Amino acid sequence: MLPNYPLAYFETANNYPTWLVALVFFGFLGGGLAFYFYKTRHARLWRKGIYPQKLKLTEDNLLEAYLSLGSLLILLDYHNSKDKTRFINEYFNKYFRNATYNFGDSLLFSIRHPMQIESVCSWLNSRLKTEGERAQVIYFLTGLGMLDGQLSRRELQFLEIMNRQLELPTSNLERIISIFKNYHASKAKSEKESKVSSRSSGMSQAKRFAQILHLEASPTMEGLKQSYRKLVKQHHPDRFSQASEAQQLLAKEKFQQIQEAYEYWKDQLQD
Repeated sequence: MLPNYPLAYFETANNYPTWLVALVFFGFLGGGLAFYFYKTRHARLWRKGIYPQKLKLTEDNLLEAYLSLGSLLILLDYHNSKDKTRFINEYFNKYFRNATYNFGDSLLFSIRHPMQIESVCSWLNSRLKTEGERAQVIYFLTGLGMLDGQLSRRELQFLEIMNRQLELPTSNLERIISIFKNYHASKAKSEKESKVSSRSSGMSQAKRFAQILHLEASPTMEGLKQSYRKLVKQHHPDRFSQASEAQQLLAKEKFQQIQEAYEYWKDQLQD
């Protein structure tokens, strides 16, 4: 049984001022809306083609940057999108093993909402401090564009823009394209011929290793050592100790290529 309170008590308790009721109601409503817009701020920027500049350098965010740029290349050559999609998925499975993402949804979103190149590159430049880290992006994009062994005019223009936006020298892109061209040429030749003479195979290998080391066709031992020291300093895994695991794996693979090329040319020049 309720206590026998005077009726005036209930009238006073329920008769809050209108301004106070409105303040509480709209305060909760405004707070809810503010929280919603805060949580979805990045999605709104992405839909406008703007890569959020405040994102930290994490495996997932770096992967999203790679994916947004890769999707732009897919749009330039959409009839080969199936092969390019497979390449991207295999690349990410190899180098971004700790990333947590839905590949299909992320790719479709990037294709439907193309990113502004300047926006993605601005974020990459602010997070990837060394040329070696930024060059990894060009390696990825060139490999994606050259799945069939060649680049269309539009794809080449895209890579040139990317190379400039990432503040890399023109020679960087030229060398990477040349490496992939020789790789595809050697691959096509080996597929057509079951037996390749050791001489022609050696010449092809020499050319590829020379390009990896930034060497002329006929290098000297002094030139070999100078180029090797410069590349080791730029790509040594220790320089990537604070980078993401994906970048560390890429750097390790690149460093191994440099070592292999150096050992080959050192033996050639000592003979």
